[in-house]
Amino acid sequence: MANLISSGSITGYFGGRSPGYSLLIVFLGNSLQFVVFFQIVIGLFSTVLWYKILKYFQISSILSLLITLFFSSFIHVLSYENSILIETINLFLIILLIYSILKKQILGTIFCLTILVLLKPFYIYLPFIVFTYLVYNNFNLKVIIKQRIILLILPLFVFISWSYVNYLNTGYFVSSTYFGLNKIQNCVNFIEKAPEEFNWIKVPYLKQRELHSENNLGNPMCIWYAVDKGDFVNKKMSFPQLSNEFGKCADVTIKNNFGLYIKQVIFLSFKEFWNVEMVCVNSFENNKGILYVWNFERIFLRIIKTIFLFLIPVYIFIFLKNRLFTIELLLILIVFSTAILQSLVVYGSNARYGFPFEFIMITIVTLFIKNNFFTKIK
Repeated sequence: MANLISSGSITGYFGGRSPGYSLLIVFLGNSLQFVVFFQIVIGLFSTVLWYKILKYFQISSILSLLITLFFSSFIHVLSYENSILIETINLFLIILLIYSILKKQILGTIFCLTILVLLKPFYIYLPFIVFTYLVYNNFNLKVIIKQRIILLILPLFVFISWSYVNYLNTGYFVSSTYFGLNKIQNCVNFIEKAPEEFNWIKVPYLKQRELHSENNLGNPMCIWYAVDKGDFVNKKMSFPQLSNEFGKCADVTIKNNFGLYIKQVIFLSFKEFWNVEMVCVNSFENNKGILYVWNFERIFLRIIKTIFLFLIPVYIFIFLKNRLFTIELLLILIVFSTAILQSLVVYGSNARYGFPFEFIMITIVTLFIKNNFFTKIK
């Protein structure tokens, strides 16, 4: 897509990716080395902003510095910075978003929300959460109309505009033509229950599931393997058309087997969100020292995520009791809503959805421990 943008026209683009990351690549001269360097630089800025956020919550300077340096040097953080993936950019923008909210910088907040949607249309729910938080704590109709409503307008404009571009190029009004394929990934463990009219999808899907099953569970990538093997070439469909048919099959199959779908959402997709994932793990297989460090970091983060998960009902209960929509509750809701929504729409690589929000989990756990066990420490 970056090459198409550089050529001056995206006419005929198949609509798989949103334009945000590709525009960054173009801006950096289509040099992947410059992209990696840029990600390393904004990784440093992310650390500085996170330090300022911790200071805002009255965490001591020394502890804030130790936390940010310690977690920012984790191997999976460095691996994302050195990969052509959007996770590092997303992390920076989420941190900048929280910082802008804390500083009451409305323009910074709007900028972050809009760019996040441009990078990953999935984040279209974030403006509504932030908008609710700001309106709840300052319900002024004039302010809402003049200032707050733009929090929704600009991200929605970006989302709808890109969907319309895809409609012009593919005939489908979607933010990504991968949407149908992603939906049918959710059917991997009960695709055999799909209607007979979709046997042309079901048969190659089941074939790949038999080849790639582990612990009686199908690999979420099975449908991708079937596409890559050319199992649907005889249908003579473009990818957007094929993905649209996948979506139709998924809609009917999920509707008729809703219990199995919810079971998978809760016990697989939602659970996987709280895992810790590293890209390029194979490159470290021969270095036992790095693997030992990574295993320690992974387990440590899993413990923090588990504690955070148990804190969610605590903060919700506090809100129901006091009716105070605190910044801590906002952070909780951002993470929790992400966990729920990603588990509903995606099955596979769910841990990557959680990566940009790990700093929030660490911050909340640190803040809870400080406020409840070390109240005298400043």
